[in-house]
Amino acid sequence: MRVRTTGCHHMAFVTNNMDETVKFYNGLLGFPVVVTLQLPNPDPFPGAVPGNLGGSRHYFFRIGERDTIAFFEFKDAEVPVDNSLLGAGNHLAITVPSTAELRKAKELLEDNGVEVKFDLDHGFCRSIHFDDPINQIALGFATWQHPCDEEEPFLQDPNPVPAALAAIGRERYGRYQLHYDPDGRGGEGPRD
Repeated sequence: MRVRTTGCHHMAFVTNNMDETVKFYNGLLGFPVVVTLQLPNPDPFPGAVPGNLGGSRHYFFRIGERDTIAFFEFKDAEVPVDNSLLGAGNHLAITVPSTAELRKAKELLEDNGVEVKFDLDHGFCRSIHFDDPINQIALGFATWQHPCDEEEPFLQDPNPVPAALAAIGRERYGRYQLHYDPDGRGGEGPRD
């Protein structure tokens, strides 16, 4: 059984300055901001990743047709040289085209003795997380549940950094802003 993939869902890294990160990735490189999240306190996914995600921002930038690069912001923490120890620092999530394919990937891993650590519904995507058992690389498979593009971004951070607000536009941000839903569905729909 082979898992059908369609590219890189996202690669995640850590930053201690989201505003400057947006200025570089959006302002200089031109990658659109397509997801802005402000995670609640306490951590909504305790134990899902190393560190405490409570209160951190998590932004995604479109780098290809459906591929993204993502950053977790930890303002009050010094980002260590090995940031894989802090809040899901370095991981690769590979896109699968559907939730059925995600279930198939989970079954394949489990049938072959690979522990699936988490199966998460983020609202804008659904993902499973596991480690490469040989190299201990944090991996995942994920499928989009929302367009997360320039036309229909997933904007949940109620207080986006200035560079993101400038890139998206205040009026447009207000129109597409979602609100965190503690039941794990990601948020309510855009405001009218």
